[in-house]
Amino acid sequence: MEPGVRKFPEPALQELLADPVILAVLKRDGLTVEDVKKVVKTYQEKSRSRFS
Repeated sequence: MEPGVRKFPEPALQELLADPVILAVLKRDGLTVEDVKKVVKTYQEKSRSRFS
């Protein structure tokens, strides 16, 4: 890590999907929280099968 750069943990998905800015962007794009959850679940399932 570079000197002077602080490392912060990534926020949880639930935390991101509750953020008003994220919700506004999703709404603008015609998406829902459920749409995002489906994409994440599909990715997780494909990743598991690839590394199993």
